[in-house]
Amino acid sequence: MAGVNSWRLAARIARIKDYSELGFVICNETRQLVEYRQAALMRVTGEKRARLVAHSGLNDVDRNTPYALWLAEVSAEIVPRCQKLAEGARLMPLTAPMLSEPLQAAWSEWLPQYVWVFPLTGPEGELLALLFLGRDDPWPGTLTPDSPEFALLQLCGIYGYACWALTARPSALQRIWRRSGGKRLLVVALLLGLICCIPVREYTLVPAEIVSLESEVIASPVQGVIQRMVALPNMTVKKGDVLAMLDDITLRNRLAVAAAELATANITLQQASQKAIEDQQAKSELAMAEGRWREKQVEVVSLQRELDKLTIRAPRNGVFVYSDPDDWAGRPVQTGERIGLLADPDKPGIRAWAPASESTNLKPGAPMTVFLKVAPLSPLSATLDYAGYQTVEAPNGVASYVLRGSLQGSTAEARIGLQGTARISGDWKALGYLLLRRPLATLRAWVGW
Repeated sequence: MAGVNSWRLAARIARIKDYSELGFVICNETRQLVEYRQAALMRVTGEKRARLVAHSGLNDVDRNTPYALWLAEVSAEIVPRCQKLAEGARLMPLTAPMLSEPLQAAWSEWLPQYVWVFPLTGPEGELLALLFLGRDDPWPGTLTPDSPEFALLQLCGIYGYACWALTARPSALQRIWRRSGGKRLLVVALLLGLICCIPVREYTLVPAEIVSLESEVIASPVQGVIQRMVALPNMTVKKGDVLAMLDDITLRNRLAVAAAELATANITLQQASQKAIEDQQAKSELAMAEGRWREKQVEVVSLQRELDKLTIRAPRNGVFVYSDPDDWAGRPVQTGERIGLLADPDKPGIRAWAPASESTNLKPGAPMTVFLKVAPLSPLSATLDYAGYQTVEAPNGVASYVLRGSLQGSTAEARIGLQGTARISGDWKALGYLLLRRPLATLRAWVGW
């Protein structure tokens, strides 16, 4: 009967694919062969350490309970003894005197009087786990081939192989690695050397946007307050179209006063002219009246010119590029302050910002590939025209060099204002150099050589 049960357990173990299920079967279904009160499976994790992974009567175990911690200390003390057991004697009767005094004091609280420990080993004899079986009746002193205990001893070999297959079995690459012996380091070094020699083209990814290669800054001609923005952002305008208007209330009032004074001076001039015909002494008053009339006329013309400046018009055809109109309404501006940009949409280009630490290839003529956010699968080809010599603060707050590039081929999708990422390609370099470039640069910055 013991042989039949051992075969059933062996077949059951062969179908297990999970270590937790294996521990449950070992601790609970081993009772088909021998009777015991409690069983515990301790997994050896290296450096004489062990932890509780399964226990009889429990679906799940807590490794932080006092019982589990005490059993882990017991396992740590007996691991060296279990490793020294002979190949045919994978069984160790455990008693309290075999343990240290602190552990002996708690024996009666956690374990029955009679305990057998079965070391579960792998194919090469490495210790993988410890199986504790404890009961109140004594275990037999001798084992005969037809006894259940002998069948259990043989079955523990299958238990150990199952633990090895589920946790410590090496993969195909690991087995090849172990069979290669001392040559593996040489092979790995050669492979790494070959990989580092693979030629790779260096490149830099930088933020970019579509701009016009021919653009003109629209600035405020006088100091004042923006009344309203007439042209909408990115609106196509023609030469002479109104772009923005400044507040003109003050100038209009001054112009009205000056026009009224000009009319008065005109009437005074006419009266002085009539008097000069009849009275020779009135000729001096005529000259003064004519001077005041000319002064008021010049003042009216001057105010009219200042009033015309408050209406900002497009100097040529193009696209008026600026921010939200609501941000400009009622905003005070100084003379020469930039309001927007009048760009030529027929000549689009690229403006990019290369971080100072990523300036790989900034030579004119370097190939560029632009990936717009609105069309990442349709990259645009471009050529780097020039790069600034001084770093500026990029929109993302990083010190960068300003780059300018011209688009090549079709530019139908290149609408002014679109943003994306530009890839600037450099020279062909070895992969090892590209991988070690930054570490070497950091090392040199630290050590100074």
